[in-house]
Order: sequence, then C-alpha cells, then structure tokens
Amino acid sequence: MRTVVVLEGDQTGQDLLEEALRAMQPDVTGVLLVFDWFNLGLEERRRTSNWVVRDEAKAMREAGLALKAATITPESRGHVGSPNAIVRELIDASVILHVGRRLPGVRTVGGAYAPIAVVRMATGDAYNARERREGEAGSLDEVAYREDRITRANCRAVSEYAFIYAAKSGSTVYGGPKWTVSPVYEGMLKEEMDRSAS
Repeated sequence: MRTVVVLEGDQTGQDLLEEALRAMQPDVTGVLLVFDWFNLGLEERRRTSNWVVRDEAKAMREAGLALKAATITPESRGHVGSPNAIVRELIDASVILHVGRRLPGVRTVGGAYAPIAVVRMATGDAYNARERREGEAGSLDEVAYREDRITRANCRAVSEYAFIYAAKSGSTVYGGPKWTVSPVYEGMLKEEMDRSAS
C-alpha cells in the first residue's frame, strides 16, 4: 500500500485535484492507496505562516509521492509567497517534469502525434531573483532588471534527467538554451546538455 500526499489548492486547481483523485480510487485503478491530506490554500498558508507547507514537504519526502493542486501566489512580495518555491527548496528538488499525452478523438496540430515531455529546472528561478528599476517611474525611459541565478549542479541534474527519461521512453531530447545570445548563463546549461548527450 502506497501513501500519496495530497496538497489541496485554490479555485479551479482544487476542482482538478478532486477529479484526479476520483480517477485514483481503488475501484478505478485496482491499486490500494492511502491519502495524507494537506490544505495549501492561500488562507491556510496565511493562517499558519507557511508552516503547513513545511509540514507537507516533510510528509512528501517520507512518502516519495504527492499530488498537488494549483495554488494562489500573492502578487505582493514579503507575503506568504509561492508554496511551489518553498516545497522545491525544502525537498531539494532539481527537476520539474511536465508530460503531455494525446487525447483520443482530438486531432493534433500539424500532424504531430508523439507525446511531449518538458524537463525544466526547479531552482534558480524568478521566485528569488533580485529585481530593481531605474529611471522615472511610469516614464518610457524606466528600465527593469532581474538577476537570475543557476548552478552547474542544477544544469547537470536537469540535463542528465532529460536524457535518462528520453532513453526510458524511447524519445529524443531537444534542448532549448539560448546559448548564442547568452553564452555565460544559458551556455552553462548547453555545456551540461552536451556532456549528458555524449
């Protein structure tokens, strides 16, 4: 019997979660699962000052399996922030995998029939980037800056995972770093993709 940590969310994210859970019931799948529930809705995160996120990350580490609904990330900084960013940091996640599949009866665009999986970096993203503005506020000369950060360790983890996943699924890896425009930042990812490909 496996435990699945269930992370409730907000609005339509919660509706989608409930439908996914309906499809995971033992009478549908024939697999006996135990569900460990956590409410990651915005109000609960505010009420607990994000302790609910820390508690669920611990449970997620122990279970090794979780299903999360979409949640609201407040627009203002210094608030409860993104539960996704907090969880990724607490479980030391390096890779995010999005897998698409073809829906029966739905025609594809351009004759593409192969399923697509997107492997992307789970850390070093915009959630914690340093930002600043220069110039007169509201003027057309105002400029905004964001300082992104990645590490070679994360680039390597993402690259290796992409090739391992492709080998297991009989797929081809297509890399997307803009290394010709950004040889330092994006170039690091390309170097690791080239290393993993060889």
